[in-house]
Amino acid sequence: MRRKITKILIHEFLTTVGPLLLVALIIFGITYHFVQPTPPGTLVMTTGVEGRTYTALGERYQQILARSHVHLKLLPSSGAVENLRRLMDKSSGVDVGFLQGGTSSSSEAPNLLSLGSILYTPLWIFYRSDETFDDPSQLKAKRIAIGPEGSSSRKFSLDLLTSSQVVDMPTVLFDLADEAANKALKEGRVDVVITLGAADNIFVQDLLHSQNVKLMSLSQAEAYARVFPALSHVILPKGVVNLAKRLPASDIHLLSPTTNLIVRDTMHPALMYLLLDAAAEIHGTPSWVNKAGEFPAPKVQDFALSDQAERFYKTGRPFLLDYLPFWVAVFLDRVIKILGPVVVVLFPLMRMLPWLYSRRNRSKLYRWYGELKYLEVELSEQPQTNRIADYYATLDHIETSVKKIKVPLGFYGELYTLREHIELVRERVIRLDQRAASKPLLLSTNEHSGEKS
Repeated sequence: MRRKITKILIHEFLTTVGPLLLVALIIFGITYHFVQPTPPGTLVMTTGVEGRTYTALGERYQQILARSHVHLKLLPSSGAVENLRRLMDKSSGVDVGFLQGGTSSSSEAPNLLSLGSILYTPLWIFYRSDETFDDPSQLKAKRIAIGPEGSSSRKFSLDLLTSSQVVDMPTVLFDLADEAANKALKEGRVDVVITLGAADNIFVQDLLHSQNVKLMSLSQAEAYARVFPALSHVILPKGVVNLAKRLPASDIHLLSPTTNLIVRDTMHPALMYLLLDAAAEIHGTPSWVNKAGEFPAPKVQDFALSDQAERFYKTGRPFLLDYLPFWVAVFLDRVIKILGPVVVVLFPLMRMLPWLYSRRNRSKLYRWYGELKYLEVELSEQPQTNRIADYYATLDHIETSVKKIKVPLGFYGELYTLREHIELVRERVIRLDQRAASKPLLLSTNEHSGEKS
């Protein structure tokens, strides 16, 4: 008996809750299709010339991401131009790279997003002369090394020299890379070297410490920064290169593009946050030309900031990453995103569940209450003695059907009440049957009395 009752309860549960579970599974499937999948465990970064600043930066990113069990593969490159080409090429496999601001635009590469600026990469103008120069316009008729074709150094050098009306003859421009340019300046084969690089760049350091080589301090640095929005006015403070020797002897005003961390728009959001965390750890410290906490930053960009970067700079990283390991946080975030819509839809349905449960079980009884009521009305208003057999048959059918009804124990009281009501109606039929049976007997008694008289 207990097994039978248990089967009834399980059947009722499944028939009541089953449709809700089906709805939940459908919503779960739809949400799962649109929610970002689990992030890959490997990223590819295009850096820069081997042994230079960007390669060293890439190695630091690699070490930090490894803590979260994400492998960062590094691809050296010839510079920003190759980095941009790789990022734009879907078949290259590159996910992230370093680009100087002002070297491209979102119209050229709509599939790229920025995670923000990470450091200044100053434009250094070194020269040999008995005179002191403070503006590119004074370099007319000089022999100037501006960097190889396609390099960022060449691009920004030409911008400054063109705006200063220096590029035409008798000025001579040389497409020399850093090492060759430094050697030519020291040997007197060129008069000026314009190069782009971070303060720790070995070729910048070489010329900073070279005798008879001067570093130009731009008297109109702020004006150039207004004309060229990709450039910022930065200051190399007095003595920062060597405090004991007071090198430089005074503040040096420079122009600098920012180096930006650029990603493909298909990158998983969780990995963007991981890169932003690494950027904050690597670039949040002070350097020769920036203060602590100045980077990473959402400065003016060639590419739109990703949504994740905007939120990072406004409110910080997602709270789960503050308390949980990366992959655990990613898993829970994905679960929340998937289950959220399911809960939103199911919550009001769950509140209706008790009502649906009661209605479903009571509906099994209501049908026969209707049949019983219909019979009772007929007995009350228009009882027909010639249909007594039909009345019994109807009651027997109702009673047999009610005995087959399976309801949870909580509804047995209502089931027994229905059975009692069936018996009440049956008693009315019995009384009607008895009255019908007594009428012929009464009639025959009256006729017999008449014959005697």
